[in-house]
Amino acid sequence: MKLRKLSILVIVIFISGCGITSSYKIKEKKPEEIKITAPKPKLRVGEKLTYKAEWMGMDVGFAVLSVDEIMELNGREVYHISAKAETISFAAKLFPVEDEISTYLDTKELYPIRFDKKQKEGKKQKDEYVDFDQEKGKAFYTSRITNEKKEFNVPKGVQDPVSCIYYFRLSSIKEGESLFANVHLNDKNWFLETRIANRGIVKIKGLGKYQAFMAEPMSWFQGELNKNAKVSIWFSIDEERIPLLIVVKSSIPLVGTVTITLQKIE
Repeated sequence: MKLRKLSILVIVIFISGCGITSSYKIKEKKPEEIKITAPKPKLRVGEKLTYKAEWMGMDVGFAVLSVDEIMELNGREVYHISAKAETISFAAKLFPVEDEISTYLDTKELYPIRFDKKQKEGKKQKDEYVDFDQEKGKAFYTSRITNEKKEFNVPKGVQDPVSCIYYFRLSSIKEGESLFANVHLNDKNWFLETRIANRGIVKIKGLGKYQAFMAEPMSWFQGELNKNAKVSIWFSIDEERIPLLIVVKSSIPLVGTVTITLQKIE
């Protein structure tokens, strides 16, 4: 089965290889040419951002980030933010993915109260959530499938993989400085540093041109840098700080680079 899947992948790359074109272009600028605007103090309820994922010039999936509502959870006022992702086309046959993730971000403190994850990736399924007691530095994991429960110590103010994107969008960051955050993921506490690395004009096919800056997040676990992939994220320089483009370069040669480009803003 693995050999068959690899053969299909090679054939697809061979057929499409001659027609690979990038759906985006970046024209780098000097820092003094593009000034970063201070972020908005609040998220816009109803915001919906739609993205497509490309690999080797082929569309392999899509993702949607949305700020669904403001609600109350565990006695706190929170933004309900959802992230959905799905593979399409040949990628769905090789590795089907259907992910639906929610973070519930405290509107004042900008840290998550709950991280909820429903995933179907290949033959694996997850339906679980983590409740955070930020004041006590505790995380409580529950699986809806197995009823397993676990408790973890976490740093106060800890983020999750989705909330950290919005935390960055709402935070001020000065030139030459880094934004730091602790992130709880898969039972582990990671240390995340994000720094501004570049500025330029990002042109996305079918969407337009944006003045933007590039942020490079780097993560550590127990003092060791995660070298599995290099990630760069281009944000618009205006107060909305819209994530325009995400480039993920894997350390695995066969995987290579995956790009995620914004397609629609609602």
